[in-house]
Amino acid sequence: MRRLGHALSVTAATLLLGTALLAQEAPAGGDAAGPKPARELFTTGAGVTDAGVLVLNAGGQYSSYRDGSEARRYPAQVDLGVFSWLDLRAAWCGPTTIKDPQGVSRSGGADPFFGGQAQALRQEQAGLDLGLAYWHKMPRASVRKGMGTGKADDTLLLTATRTQGAWEFDGNAGAIWLGRQDATGTQRQGVVSCAVSRALGAGWNASLDTFALAATSDCARSVTSILAVTRDLTPNLSVDLGVESGLTRSAERFAVDAGVVWRVGRLWGKG
Repeated sequence: MRRLGHALSVTAATLLLGTALLAQEAPAGGDAAGPKPARELFTTGAGVTDAGVLVLNAGGQYSSYRDGSEARRYPAQVDLGVFSWLDLRAAWCGPTTIKDPQGVSRSGGADPFFGGQAQALRQEQAGLDLGLAYWHKMPRASVRKGMGTGKADDTLLLTATRTQGAWEFDGNAGAIWLGRQDATGTQRQGVVSCAVSRALGAGWNASLDTFALAATSDCARSVTSILAVTRDLTPNLSVDLGVESGLTRSAERFAVDAGVVWRVGRLWGKG
């Protein structure tokens, strides 16, 4: 994790800049609306989906890399609250098209992910929400087409959230155990991230997220920031738009992401 020292400094600076950019007076008259972090953020909040509630999000993403390659993905995720302290999650990057620096395109399906999050502490009692999130990647994408590595990955993150009025601050720290494509075993990659979200009033929210991935034997350290805006159309439906920018040469040059979040409803229990 020593390699992430510079990334942490960049993250802190980005958050300070984002706070200055997003700062404004809270909505007048009573309590400010609560913040709502955007769908495409890397950082995971420590809260879980309410028990019995199903949430679906889906979108499209275009990415441009520094070597001239491009990618188009259509990610989707389903969250289901099981208990007041636990939810289950399934995600898939959907149909994916990759264009290499020579302009040759390949298309195929991406690897699916399964996981969930347990919430150990709540802000009302401890001053912040604290949770533990886990993801398992099932290697189903084509290795021949360059869609996947053909090996399973596991991600474990400590998640923390603090809400203050119209502001929300989220932080993650953990690791990804990456399956080695041309060898046996795994290699560990450190992960750290933090995000700040602001409710702007009248159904609008803005978020700034910065994350860093430690270097491994196969790739250099990367740092990326995402700026996103969310608009509530109804209490159960929102749309969002995000712009992603790599802060190191190993990160993607930029990406644009748009999508929708639908709180499908309660499958069991009472609200």
